[in-house]
Amino acid sequence: MARLEQIIGTNIVDDIRLGHTWHEVQVLKGIIESEKPEWFIEVGVHEGGLSYILIQNFPDIDYLGIELNCDYVRPNVQEVYEKYSKTLHCGDCFDPILLKRIQKLPRKIIYCDGGNKVEELIIYKNIVSPSDLIFCHDYHDGVRKVREVPPEHIHPEVLPIDIVHMDTDDLFVRYPEYILNKTRIVGWRKLYHQRVPA
Repeated sequence: MARLEQIIGTNIVDDIRLGHTWHEVQVLKGIIESEKPEWFIEVGVHEGGLSYILIQNFPDIDYLGIELNCDYVRPNVQEVYEKYSKTLHCGDCFDPILLKRIQKLPRKIIYCDGGNKVEELIIYKNIVSPSDLIFCHDYHDGVRKVREVPPEHIHPEVLPIDIVHMDTDDLFVRYPEYILNKTRIVGWRKLYHQRVPA
């Protein structure tokens, strides 16, 4: 079997492509440890490197991975889902029945990392409850430094113009930048009440 090619901005774990830097994985693990969600919803599993790490590190958290084409998900990742009794949904992340199901889940983190992150943010922001968190990967503002990724290798799929609707929505507040520092992750917490203008 041919070895996977090293690509800057990604890593390889047990021959599974992880579309994140190790620093980004550590940041996500830190967020899960501090926020203690009941559910982690990963939109866009692809090969499954992130699922593979997070499920094994947080076996007590309910995990829902969503992938349009589960043929991409590596067999050892599928085995981890089965071993830890987690849910791998093979289908459209915008399916109305799936969205209604996710909306009912308590204390959740939604992590948008599929093939259309901009639309994922637009749709999924409507199904988070107060205190829930929503994050998006592959964001860049043209300024932020990303650990382990030289500037010429940053290819953002989400730009500042794509998140204006989140930053101007009075029901959301940006997750602290110092926590997401040196990553391609951006996120928000849904508030119980609208923010009061300064």
